Amino acid sequence: MITLSPATPRRAFTLVELLVVIAIIGILMAMTLPAIQAARESGRRTQCRNNIKNQAAATLQHVSLQGIYPTGGWGYQWVGDADRGFSRRQPGGWQYNILPYMEETQLHDLGKGKPDADKKIAHGLRVSTPIAIFYCPTRRRPESFSSGYAAYNSNSPGNVARSDYAANGGSKPYSGGNAGPGASLLNSDDATIDSACNSVAISQNSPIYCRSELKPASVRDGASKTYLLGERHIRFDNYAGDTPSDDDQAWGVGYDQDVMRVTASPPEQDTIGMTQIVFGSAHNGAFNMALADGAVKSVSYEIDKLVHKSLGDRADGGPTDLSALAE
Repeated sequence: MITLSPATPRRAFTLVELLVVIAIIGILMAMTLPAIQAARESGRRTQCRNNIKNQAAATLQHVSLQGIYPTGGWGYQWVGDADRGFSRRQPGGWQYNILPYMEETQLHDLGKGKPDADKKIAHGLRVSTPIAIFYCPTRRRPESFSSGYAAYNSNSPGNVARSDYAANGGSKPYSGGNAGPGASLLNSDDATIDSACNSVAISQNSPIYCRSELKPASVRDGASKTYLLGERHIRFDNYAGDTPSDDDQAWGVGYDQDVMRVTASPPEQDTIGMTQIVFGSAHNGAFNMALADGAVKSVSYEIDKLVHKSLGDRADGGPTDLSALAE
């Protein structure tokens, strides 16, 4: 007869042992989470850099085919009009003007050849359309935001799509909001429209400004020593709001602080409760800028303020020390 030994009873975890295991798992997660977050931010920063690179490439293609840098448009009360070409007669801003060179010709041409009433509807549709390349993934998703904005040549869509990037508007202080000429001046001569625009805005020292029409030769400091476009500072407590005057308009507007930045003041990382017309970003340590030759650089927030200011001026002799610009 075979006698079976009784099974050895299993030993269960005690409460103390279970708590120790949970604590160890928590410590391991706390140790790995920053690494995961850093890896994600690195990917977002790379995507943001690619956005700038693609916008710079589209800008240079505009230069190649049109012979001039994209005009800065007329003011925040105007959006693009496909029937008005690419010269200073175009009221839309620089991002509107590079659309055909980033495979967005259909969006650029909305309203083309239509009566004014139909154009306004089409232009309203355009300014409410988010374009992923115009958004930094660290800051916000490509979507439109509630706004009562309406331009002289556009209906109010109820929502507007924005941009996290700005063209270099020069080294002079920003002179305030520029609505541009009134609606009745749309077909006026250039001198009349100029006189209705902000006097400082049309005399900036950058490649792109209000009603600009500049050839590459105007960048006398050299394309590698002049900012073209890059990330802009925005209040991070209002990414989805429409209160700050520097982040309440659509990406397609003419010359305005929503789509232009100046180098008169140092760059800043996004902050709470501060509206500054400066370059900057949501990233830690540095922000991304494209130079006029298309090269994209990582620029430290600690860049010498005189070097930064000089990079905004296309013809001041150029900075001599570019050590703050990294690949």
